[in-house]
Formats: sequence, C-alpha cells, structure tokens
Amino acid sequence: MPTTINRRRLLQLAAALSATPALSAAEKQWEGIFVIMQTPFLDDLSIDEDCLRKETDFLCRGGVHGVVWPAGASETTSISFNERMRYAPAVVKEAKGRTTVLIGVHGANKFEAMEYARFAEKIGADGLHALGPTDGYGDSQYLEDYFTAIASASKLPLCIQVSNGGMTTDFLLRMADKIPSLRILKLEAGNVPHEVTRVVKERKRTLFPSTGGGAMNLYSEMERGSGGTMAGAGFADIQAQIWDWYHEGKKEESHELFQKFLLSAVLERRTTFVLMKEILRRRGVFKNVIMRRTSRFTMDAADLRELDQIMELLQPYFRV
Repeated sequence: MPTTINRRRLLQLAAALSATPALSAAEKQWEGIFVIMQTPFLDDLSIDEDCLRKETDFLCRGGVHGVVWPAGASETTSISFNERMRYAPAVVKEAKGRTTVLIGVHGANKFEAMEYARFAEKIGADGLHALGPTDGYGDSQYLEDYFTAIASASKLPLCIQVSNGGMTTDFLLRMADKIPSLRILKLEAGNVPHEVTRVVKERKRTLFPSTGGGAMNLYSEMERGSGGTMAGAGFADIQAQIWDWYHEGKKEESHELFQKFLLSAVLERRTTFVLMKEILRRRGVFKNVIMRRTSRFTMDAADLRELDQIMELLQPYFRV
C-alpha cells in the first residue's frame, strides 16, 4: 500500500528542503556582507525577541555571509547588560549555523567586555565583534590593554571596529601583530577606501578589511580587495547579491545592481537607522519602526515616496 503522509508532515518536509543548510566550521566565512542587525522594540520599548529572531532568519535566507548583534546600528548604547545576555543566544540559535555569527562584546571597561566575550563563546557564537570602550577613551595604551584583554578571554576570532579617534589604521595593524585571533578590521575613519588599500598592502597575514558607511563605497572597495562591508539589514540580500556576483566574475551585473542600491545608501545618510527599520517593516520582518531613544518617526512624506521608488527598483532582486 502507498505510504500516507498527512498535510502537517508534508509541510514539515517542504520546510526542511527549503531551509538554508547549516555550514560546517570550515565553511564559515570571514569576509563578505556581515550585517549589523537592527534591534526591534515593542511599544513599551522592551526588546521584541520574536522580531529579532525573524530578522536573523531573514538575513540567513537572504544569503548574507555573517550577522552582528549588538553593534552601533543595533542601538547598542541603549541596550542593558542583562538584555545583551538574554537576547544574544536568540540570535545564535536562530542562525542555526546557517551563517557566521559575531556577538558584540564592547563594554564600559575591559572587565565587562571580557565577560561578554566569555559568554559569546559559551553560547556558541562564531566570533566576537568589539567596538572601543563605551566611554570613548582613545589613549593607545589603554585601547591596547582593552582589546588584548578581550582576546585573552576567548579563543574566538575577533573583529575590531573603529569607534574613536585613537583607533587609527596604524593602531589596528599593530593590534594584528599582537592578537593572533584578530581576523576582521572594520574601518570607519578617514578616506575609508584608501584605508582598505593600505590594509591590503601592509597586512602580514590573513586579515580582512571591512567597512561601513551604509555600503556606499561597496563596489570600489571590492575593486581594492576589501574583505566586505557591515551595513544595515533592510537591503542585506541586495548587498549579498552584489558581492556574490562580483566574486563570481559577473562584474557588470554586480556594478549595475550596486548603482541601483546606491540610492538607498544615499537616503540612509540623511535618515539614519530608522530607514532600515522602515524597510524591514515593509518586508514583513518588523512590526514597527520604534527607536528606543525616540518614539517620533523621523522620515517625512518625501522620504517615504523616495523609498517607494527605491523598493520598486530593487524588488526584482530580492532573495527573500
């Protein structure tokens, strides 16, 4: 007799076949599109774990090469120690090995940062993402002690993101000599594409120069040998497609799509991170666009019309 499969089981099998497969440790990537995740909030300004998980899944299905939470675009300065400890595991668990997960470990001092680093390793993160100390102190000796302390607390690969004036490219290259686990440098200061070229030229070992800036210079940075970018989540699948096409040798297609994507990067420069939340809301990932430090929506009608046009232009390229 033929085997009978009920509807629920059929749906489970279909979901399993369509799910993004887990990556082995050897397949984890350390370059490409590493997305700084937005943090979704409920109306009472508490963190919305359901939407945080949905965002993680959305990014994995969109083909990004890594995710980061929390960092600057995650409104990290408004997130408490207890919240970081509570919700970081949700990101790791939801990713389910489908992409590289970096957990933010920056703290008010090296002791707090070391605790985050130990916790990130405990919960199964793939790597650590460290801004400078949250007090913004830029003394080079202080910064060196801070980052080497983080590296001493965990064996996981480390990404350092420039976040104050003391974190020059000279400083980062010195840290690469002192910290074997340092894998990614997120460059944010000065003429960033030029700094990418410098790191590529002067690095003494495998070291990936990544960038931010809303991926505004992504194509030119790839031409310079960039290790990727860490931009917002709204059009992360578009950024991943630009990267993938470029590295598959489809440079014409990559450049054409980048030119279309650039309109959103320009809009983000004016509207900042609320734009990412509005895109995620429109794409069915977030329920709202609440920023923790303000309940006021800061995009006006003309901004929203501009976004309408951008989304219509990019929608044919959506992966999710």
